[in-house]
Amino acid sequence: MHFTQTLNDDFIKIQQATTGFNFLESKRVLITGANGFIASYLINYFLFLNSKCGAKIKVIALLRNKNKLDKQVAANEAVEIVEQDICQPITLNYAVDIILHTASYACPSFFETDPVGTSLPNTLGTHFLLEYAKNNPVQQFVFFSTTGVYGHNPAERYPLTETDFGSLDCATLSSCYLESKRMGENLCISYHKQHGIPVKIIRPAITFGPGIDLKGNRSYEDFIGKVLSDEDIELLSDGSAIRNFCYISDFISGLLTVISQGSFGEAYNVATDEDISISQLAEKLTAEVFQDKQLKVIYKSSTVNKALRTEFNRTTVDINKTKALGWELQVSTLKGFERTVKHYNELRNM
Repeated sequence: MHFTQTLNDDFIKIQQATTGFNFLESKRVLITGANGFIASYLINYFLFLNSKCGAKIKVIALLRNKNKLDKQVAANEAVEIVEQDICQPITLNYAVDIILHTASYACPSFFETDPVGTSLPNTLGTHFLLEYAKNNPVQQFVFFSTTGVYGHNPAERYPLTETDFGSLDCATLSSCYLESKRMGENLCISYHKQHGIPVKIIRPAITFGPGIDLKGNRSYEDFIGKVLSDEDIELLSDGSAIRNFCYISDFISGLLTVISQGSFGEAYNVATDEDISISQLAEKLTAEVFQDKQLKVIYKSSTVNKALRTEFNRTTVDINKTKALGWELQVSTLKGFERTVKHYNELRNM
């Protein structure tokens, strides 16, 4: 496997942060949505462990279109590709050790154009995976949710813990993603209580890093794309919304810490304890991190349909529950953006 220097450094940090890989050694891991950002990065990390450490991890990559899987990953003998719709009964005729259910539409543009397709992988797809796990016992079933399930909360409640929940309007189209994630979580807990499925729930905040979709139309993706092309950053709002961004290597080390140390039937926030407004992020990227490029932040009025997403003024969460398992953050938000840009520059030279 050929990785950029940034990815190699990331993978070494993850390995060190998760005290090795004994809990993954020789495991058969089913990953849904295998061509997604987090899933692809995770698969590459597993292949890194196989190559550098002899971990002997077998990856079952389940996705709807095998042609969208990275060619380097697809050609690896440790990866078995299963091409099927997650919203159909799982056709595998053998058991796996770990299921990582990442398959989901997360881009707000899908919430309007395909709300049904957004909802079903989190609900019907989760049901079919849980049925498979019931009939083919697994060691762990990890459902990838989102910190957005907390809904709207009063300002004094932030940062939100795993038991803080506010309102969501289930009758609005923009709720299709978050409401289906809530239902997916409830299905996991129901199967855990009724059928003994060993489930764990991961709630990521905004996760970014090498492999993100630079044309995904989310602000932070656009920021990175603009920096790479030496263009001024454009903000289509006042940028006052406060977010917490988590660099991908920290997210993966948090995920693996939950897999190795977390309790079944529990949910864990895997994010960062830094928070920053969108405008502050844009200003710091241009004025501090990439100041040599002499880019500016341009504020423009937006014609984007606000109904495409649920608008939160703040999304920061409490991560002490995950930290209590031994997880530590290593990469600051700004450093993460610097590393992401470095990765793409390295790709250009490979």
